[in-house]
Amino acid sequence: MPTASFTTRIDADLRAELEAIARFEDRSASWLANQAIRNFVEERIATRELLRAGLALIERGAEGVASDAVHEWLLADDERAFPGAKPEA
Repeated sequence: MPTASFTTRIDADLRAELEAIARFEDRSASWLANQAIRNFVEERIATRELLRAGLALIERGAEGVASDAVHEWLLADDERAFPGAKPEA
């Protein structure tokens, strides 16, 4: 795959940590930064696709979960199932 230069400024302490990790892993700091950016971009693309799919379901009239039920689930101390989730067979 062709490459292109990309210049950015990072905190000096962060750069030192990145370089230490690169030495430990016998990789270049550039390679590690490239992997981190790749992971970030892939995660954002996946998130965007999940949002698009969810919105498409809502537009087609799919059943949703009330925000208060989700909020209650998030604050619960137990291991209860997500609201509206079907029990495992």
